Amino acid sequence: MIGRIRSQTVEVGRSVADWMENRTGIVTALEHFLYEPVPKRGAWLYTLGSATLFLITLQFLTGILLLFYYVPTTDHAWNSVYYIMNEAYFGKLIRGIHYWSANFLMAVIGLHMARTFFSGAYKAPREMNWIVGVILLLLVIGLAFTGYLLRWDQDGFWASVVGIKIGSYSPFLGPYITHFLLGGDVVGPATLSRFFAIHVWLLPAAIAPFIGIHLYLLRRHGEFGSEFEYSDRLAKLHERQRQEEYARREEGE
Repeated sequence: MIGRIRSQTVEVGRSVADWMENRTGIVTALEHFLYEPVPKRGAWLYTLGSATLFLITLQFLTGILLLFYYVPTTDHAWNSVYYIMNEAYFGKLIRGIHYWSANFLMAVIGLHMARTFFSGAYKAPREMNWIVGVILLLLVIGLAFTGYLLRWDQDGFWASVVGIKIGSYSPFLGPYITHFLLGGDVVGPATLSRFFAIHVWLLPAAIAPFIGIHLYLLRRHGEFGSEFEYSDRLAKLHERQRQEEYARREEGE
């Protein structure tokens, strides 16, 4: 009985996949998108990029759910977070996932950048993808910084004060950026409102297209340092050496 149900389920799945493939080509496109050859040694290090994308997606999804209860005002911000943690259904779980995935995201994206650097994945023709990755790193740091104030507790308040103070020492643009973030002379309601807008709307809207560009360039040029690329380069090098040796012999004769 169980075997028959299992076989019927497999057949239905295949029929649905074939139907979608014939009409949209999504199966082939998905296979092409997900397939990425990596070297056997250190293969797990090449999953850090996928882990980063997963964590960013998790941040977006849990952040949307938190928006149903969070109130971005100085009078109600902390109370709304308290309500999420103690009264809302699954609120503690969702906020916990949002909080811890944000911490893991900073660690994983740092490891991903380190792996990219030490494997030489920033070299030609992948310089543009490295630049896009650095921009994504800065945007994610901006997400972490702006999100810290939204709790509107002592830790978030004074961490934001210190962070804005450090930014004020930037040459030329420091005072203007500080005034823009504060919305006044000190951290207050305008600051919370601006941090909320930057965290929820501006930075996610900037991150999404850069992720698309990053993935497109990755699929276009592949991973630098993979055994497949090295094998291809070595084969071409040996062929060129044989041709040069043959040419020298011809000249000697």
